[in-house]
Amino acid sequence: MIVRYFILLLLFITPAYGESIDVMSFANQQQEQRYRALIDEIRCPVCQGQSIGGSNAGLAKDLRVKVRDLILEQKTNDDIRSFMTDRYGDFVVFKPPVNKNTYLLWFAPFVFLGLAIFFLVRTFSSKKPAPKVDTSKAKDLLK
Repeated sequence: MIVRYFILLLLFITPAYGESIDVMSFANQQQEQRYRALIDEIRCPVCQGQSIGGSNAGLAKDLRVKVRDLILEQKTNDDIRSFMTDRYGDFVVFKPPVNKNTYLLWFAPFVFLGLAIFFLVRTFSSKKPAPKVDTSKAKDLLK
């Protein structure tokens, strides 16, 4: 009996999380392909780990509409990325540009890799040979 109530409860809860799919119309297939590529390339400012194409946040929906509008206005992909980064910062694109604000982001992994290799080489090259152990006392004790 409890199982029936649980299943009934699940049936009522599930539709509340349903989300409609955005239907966007374009003049040609090329514009639609550009749209798909751009919405997967632009990060959602609210979700931070998802692209605006995979997010259901309200801001992500607004950004998808804006990307569509800019494509229909014949803006280039670089213009659209520039619009987004000007408004939301370099964080909004998954591949941020190399500039003074993102040097640490781009070059820190190489610096850490270099330091790791340096300390690894230093550790193995500075190993001294093990001291010779006098085994004669041990042999005398075993007799």
